[in-house]
Amino acid sequence: MLHYVDDTNRKENQDLLDQMYELRARSFKERLGWRVEVINGREYDYFDDLNPLYVIVSDGAGTLLASLRLLPTPGPHMLADVFPEVMGDKQPIRNPLVRESSRFCVNTDASKNYAQSGINTVTRELLRGLFENAYEVGMMNVVSVYDIYVERILKRAGCTFERLGPVVRYDEGLKTTCGLFEVSEDVIESLTDEVPVQKTEAHE
Repeated sequence: MLHYVDDTNRKENQDLLDQMYELRARSFKERLGWRVEVINGREYDYFDDLNPLYVIVSDGAGTLLASLRLLPTPGPHMLADVFPEVMGDKQPIRNPLVRESSRFCVNTDASKNYAQSGINTVTRELLRGLFENAYEVGMMNVVSVYDIYVERILKRAGCTFERLGPVVRYDEGLKTTCGLFEVSEDVIESLTDEVPVQKTEAHE
């Protein structure tokens, strides 16, 4: 089940948000060894204070399966303000028709039984929710910083994107790059073919 959460409906989705911050701590701090701040078992940063839109997948019974965060690129965002090196010699993207996706993570334990054609269907559902919402609000592209492992997952899931800069090593030698993703009906259809989605009301 898809959820779109921002400041307008945060209160009624607080339990999912708490699970999301805990999943981020496990995924980024414990598993990947990123230099992120974790307090009381939760990973939360400056960008979470900027009223992002969270795309969340749950099992429909209250358990979070996957999540990501969306920010408008004209304002502060991770690619421009934290990881500019992955853009190489290009200028930061600041475009009202481009959103940044960050903090992509999947609850692998809870979603291990959701698989189809070698791809975790929770991943496809999360990506579909991302691109469907971006398309509905008139975005042309989504930009994201990610490691090489995630890049392979995105390709297998059917995303169309252009790598924008070099591969840069951060934290424990993690190979990191960034890409510009097309937002189109074709992309949404490619992520919809095998994944029926039940969604809640979307928020811009």
